Amino acid sequence: MIKTDVIIIGGGATGCGIARDLALRGIPHCLVEKGDLAAGATGACHGLLHSGSRYAVTDTVTAHECYEENLILRRIGRKCVEETGGLFVRLPGDSKRFREIFLRRCEEAGIPVEVISSTRAIDLVPNLNPEIEEAIKVPDCSIDPFRLCLLNIRTSELRGGTIFTRHKVVEIIKSHGRCTGIKAIDQATGEVREIHANIIVNATGAWANMIASLASSEVSMTLVKGSLVITNHRLTNMVINRLRQPSDGDIVVPNEAVCLAGTTSLAVEDPDKINIESREVDTIISEAGRMIPHFNNTRIIRAFSGVRPLLKSKKMNSHEISRGFQIIDHENGMYSIVGGKLSTFRLMAEKIVDTIMAYFNLKKSCETAEIPLDGQEELSGYPLAKRLIDMKNIVCECELVTRNEVERIIKKTGTRNVGDIQHRTRLGMGPCQGGFCTFRALGIMNDLNIISPEQSMEMLRDFLQRRYKGIRHALWGDQLREEQLVEYIYLGILAMEKPK
Repeated sequence: MIKTDVIIIGGGATGCGIARDLALRGIPHCLVEKGDLAAGATGACHGLLHSGSRYAVTDTVTAHECYEENLILRRIGRKCVEETGGLFVRLPGDSKRFREIFLRRCEEAGIPVEVISSTRAIDLVPNLNPEIEEAIKVPDCSIDPFRLCLLNIRTSELRGGTIFTRHKVVEIIKSHGRCTGIKAIDQATGEVREIHANIIVNATGAWANMIASLASSEVSMTLVKGSLVITNHRLTNMVINRLRQPSDGDIVVPNEAVCLAGTTSLAVEDPDKINIESREVDTIISEAGRMIPHFNNTRIIRAFSGVRPLLKSKKMNSHEISRGFQIIDHENGMYSIVGGKLSTFRLMAEKIVDTIMAYFNLKKSCETAEIPLDGQEELSGYPLAKRLIDMKNIVCECELVTRNEVERIIKKTGTRNVGDIQHRTRLGMGPCQGGFCTFRALGIMNDLNIISPEQSMEMLRDFLQRRYKGIRHALWGDQLREEQLVEYIYLGILAMEKPK
């Protein structure tokens, strides 16, 4: 049995941010996550570090918070952030009245913007639709959510925090009506781990009500699915937004060597039962193509979905639901933190840790806005070309990942899951979607005696099934031809078809 002061359930950006804040304030803690870090909404986002301008018209408070956090994260997390800048483009037929409201609300939120001509906008982003009427520059950035979580959790690890990934919480332990601990199952071994603490923080996003129910509590939320697509190369070096009321398919974000476009907004009941619909992919490509015409002809390598855990709302248009956050005191030793954005995770963590400090009657203030994230010196940062310095024994040609890097992650984490390597190195995130590098990574794990040959084959089958779920909506043109090649390699040469 493990004893600590605070248990954090959930290893997304908010959970990892809470762990970092607790570590810097000297509070013993333990984080438990059922998958890998950033396995939920954090890892399924479009990688946008908001300037706040996207929410200026519908939620000025959240817009201002986003801009303030944008400035902080650029300062403390420079190896996570690419300062791309952003454009809101107005196409023929888009409302001029909305433009005026947008500019006024950005000013009210304290977000610096600049109206520029269509000519200057096309000079900045040559692929833009030549018919745009004008554009507005905003301080949007691109951010790597996986890297962000890993760097936040690094501070926790360096200062004595305990991290358990791939451990599913199955029970909240209670004593005299108060939550005093958890039981979690190690999903690799089946071992049940018992952890006790004074406070439990529920930072599980879309799963918050499921965890709260284990403590006979409730968290009311509106769950909204958002789908996105990924291109095989960058069509823009700036974030491109549509200057209109938020709708489906009105944003394109450059990230590393690719672009992500989205998103949709559909209400769902169960975050574990979501599927991408072909009409979502069609809508995203069509709408993105109105801003960047070349998008209609570019190669789409993957589609994916995540679930936004929004505050409970009766609004019919989910695009208009507040992106603010809320801390819920269940008055039984458990706190839930819900809502928010990736861009405001640090602020969310600060507020919940302030609450915890008040509970413990401790006075140390938050330092997460001033101290740079630990572990950045180990990272290459942007652009991708920086990885060309060490290109011996390449395992993943798309993302320039070497065998040395794969072995370093395996030895550091002791992982038995190839997805953990992917999240830490970007292995398999390029155009082939892991078709030519995953079996190599599993071979390295086998060479290091981490997994057996039988286990590696089972993991490879599981990987191929999950991979197909993401790429099946992008199977046309070059992507279809490459998938046929991958299928021939695995089924024809490696005989990977599962025995009946």
